[in-house]
Amino acid sequence: MKVVELYRHPVKSFTPERCDELTVAGGKIQGDRVLGFRFADQGAPDDWAWRRKSNFISLSNTPGLPKLGLKFDDQTRVLTFNYQGDVFVQGSVDSEEDRLDISEAIGEFVTSLDINPLVGHPERAPLNLIGDGNQGLFHDSQDGGVTLYSRESLKALQDSIGTNVDGRRFRTNVVIEGADAWAEIAWTGSVMIGESRFEVIKPVPRCLATHANPKTGEQDLELMKGLIAANGLDEPMFAIRLNPIDTAGKIRVGDSITVR
Repeated sequence: MKVVELYRHPVKSFTPERCDELTVAGGKIQGDRVLGFRFADQGAPDDWAWRRKSNFISLSNTPGLPKLGLKFDDQTRVLTFNYQGDVFVQGSVDSEEDRLDISEAIGEFVTSLDINPLVGHPERAPLNLIGDGNQGLFHDSQDGGVTLYSRESLKALQDSIGTNVDGRRFRTNVVIEGADAWAEIAWTGSVMIGESRFEVIKPVPRCLATHANPKTGEQDLELMKGLIAANGLDEPMFAIRLNPIDTAGKIRVGDSITVR
């Protein structure tokens, strides 16, 4: 088994960045879920405590988010959103003025969508861009971790429901190949990815976020039902969550996978 794709998600629920390598630091992927847009009634802009995803704009409540592309430059600290090939809004996460401008622009974009959590809820506005761009604070679980699935499992899901499925729907960090379909769901113990060690925690339960097309933002597949039918589990599970055992390390495309 080997690693064939790697992703990080700088802003919670927005476009992933495909990478050649990921850095593990402090038990999380560096640059993964380091920013998020939270509702105004869920805390002050400088309150970065972990919250459930229902407190943020997310693919579950705002499926049209994939219409915006993004890039976050770790070195310059500049966050850029693109719409239909043009810069939509851009600014430094270290500038309070830029953060306010970005928050306002994203709020206007979200309000323009047919499905969104702001219309009819004035207490949720304005959106606040939170996070320092360094700490992975905005995972769905407070511990964060690293998620992994196999191409073989994705192929089995596609065969079961009879249509292509873009793996980015699952917002996973590590994609591997060379495993039996659904094998990773049953892994226990520890996993070596290259020279880095991870503890297997559990399969990842899925929600309405997977129904959103990662290119168009349309809710075009009912994957929660499809997953239950495809893998025979009682809940819609896809991918597994791993917790790093080593405090620091690298994951690279081409790394071998060993289950212990």
